[in-house]
Amino acid sequence: MRQIAVIGSASIAEEFVKELAQKVGVEIAKLNCHLVCGGLSGVMLESSRGFKSIQTDGKVIGLLPSYDPRTANEFVDIRIPTGMDIGRNQLVVSSADVVIAIGGGAGTLSEISMASQLGKSIILIKGSGGWADKIDTSFLDSRENSKLYHLENINDLQQLLLKLTLKVSKSVMINSGADR
Repeated sequence: MRQIAVIGSASIAEEFVKELAQKVGVEIAKLNCHLVCGGLSGVMLESSRGFKSIQTDGKVIGLLPSYDPRTANEFVDIRIPTGMDIGRNQLVVSSADVVIAIGGGAGTLSEISMASQLGKSIILIKGSGGWADKIDTSFLDSRENSKLYHLENINDLQQLLLKLTLKVSKSVMINSGADR
């Protein structure tokens, strides 16, 4: 079963961004994939809420920054307390086949950067604010490891996810010495 990560702001003020995050969760559930997130509030909570509103075999997997599984939002099925604080961002994106960014601050930017270096497909939900709106290129850098998909219409998400989850994922290691 494919895993799709949802990343974004831990706090959301705008009601329409909450609704966007919920719609993203619904579309992931409809594809019978797992939803991977940081397991806390904001985009993580709302996408998990949307996901759980649909009957699916998929699970919400929360990679928590603390050692306390009780910090997970109420919709997380599998709680993984990492004790890694922001270091858990790497686990979120590395465990996903596709990464979806909704809004986002510095933590989201780090996840987008790591996902790019790992060759993951990245979808930026336009109109959601933060880094999802600020990034306007097709690639983050000249290496062109990972294409950035700029999604203007949330109704096109399911078709794009179908296309991207069927792609064979690149498995790479960064500066690991694996090629020696």
